[in-house]
Amino acid sequence: MSIRAMRRIEVIPFLIFALTSPLGAQESDDAAKAEVLKVGQQFNEAARAKDQGALERILSDRLSWVGRGDRLNKAQVIADYLSENLHFKYFAHDGERVNIFGNTAVVTGHSTSVLEYKGKLFDAPRLFTDVYVKTDGRWQLVSHHVSEIAKP
Repeated sequence: MSIRAMRRIEVIPFLIFALTSPLGAQESDDAAKAEVLKVGQQFNEAARAKDQGALERILSDRLSWVGRGDRLNKAQVIADYLSENLHFKYFAHDGERVNIFGNTAVVTGHSTSVLEYKGKLFDAPRLFTDVYVKTDGRWQLVSHHVSEIAKP
């Protein structure tokens, strides 16, 4: 075996370690987190613009949406955004945290958005959880849950 071949063999374990090390996983997770947050922003923009095509792409066909006393599916959520059922008077999310578990991302955060839904005003602060799954190379929202925080 030549010295050049031996050096290549010596390098292989280091390459395998570098590609499978936690550092490589961290970089991958960071990229996935950025992608998921971008999809979340795209959803918010689509909702404000009443962009049905974007909402269709971002929301999973198996969506479970829980909030404001309702449990809705994808068609119902899109209908609410496109109709006059839902009006955001103020929109703000903060403290978003993203955890990646393979092809699944869990986003938690805090919302101080003020909205009117079916004629009722919702102005209490809320905590939310969004679950995204990466399917066919794109992240889709599969679950959304909101819990109101009691006002002090």
